[in-house]
Amino acid sequence: MIKLIATDMDGTFLDSHKQFDKEFIDIFYQIKEKDIKFVVASGNQYYRLYQRFLPLSEHMYFVAENGSYIAKGTTELYCNIISKEDVERIKEILSKEDRIFMVLCGRKGAYILKEHFEYRFEIKKYYCAYTFIDSFDDIDDDIMKIAIYDKEHHINIVLDDIKDQLPKDVKVVTSGNEWMDIQNNDIHKGIGIQFLQMLYDIAPEECMAFGDQMNDYEMLQQVKYGYAMSNAVEPIKHVAYDVIGSNDEQSVISKIKEVIEGD
Repeated sequence: MIKLIATDMDGTFLDSHKQFDKEFIDIFYQIKEKDIKFVVASGNQYYRLYQRFLPLSEHMYFVAENGSYIAKGTTELYCNIISKEDVERIKEILSKEDRIFMVLCGRKGAYILKEHFEYRFEIKKYYCAYTFIDSFDDIDDDIMKIAIYDKEHHINIVLDDIKDQLPKDVKVVTSGNEWMDIQNNDIHKGIGIQFLQMLYDIAPEECMAFGDQMNDYEMLQQVKYGYAMSNAVEPIKHVAYDVIGSNDEQSVISKIKEVIEGD
């Protein structure tokens, strides 16, 4: 019997227009009646994820910022912070890359330099609690993640430039061609799912998850029923329990509906 369902958002639960079928609202109430925990697992900001699912959000779990922040509704369950020394070193390295801008993701919100205000519409896709500031030195917050956006849409070129310079305690995960995230080595979505499994005594055999990009890799390994989208990158398909349709076909909702109606 399935007790936990986790899904990535962009390229997985959401279609190419960043939407999902409103049929999910009815399905969610069926999930809740069956006492199945529904987990939104994303590299996106917690506040953005919570906002997107209102008024259902208080009954959901969120593994946000690729696992750095875990919450049940509005209740924080876990938060993982990058050391101040590592944040400073990363900022120094990235300041030499003209083609990118940084988003420093903290507990209270996200922070972007005012000089990148022209990219506010891109920021709004992933963040709702954010501030444009004059200097990163003005931040009074714990930093969980540093997101990097490549204006030229070839993020792997930036990764090749910086990967050997980064502090040993952090790692980089790319998401698509434009974004990459820097976080502590021990953080990923799989850790977030494991945290909830241990908290509620749920076995991997009682869990299903959906993903399409490399930041979903560990999450799919942490459950028995890990599903890759047909639009997923190849390594995700290889590690998955099965490959389903694309995000534009609303295949996550279809699979969830199939499973809960079969219980």
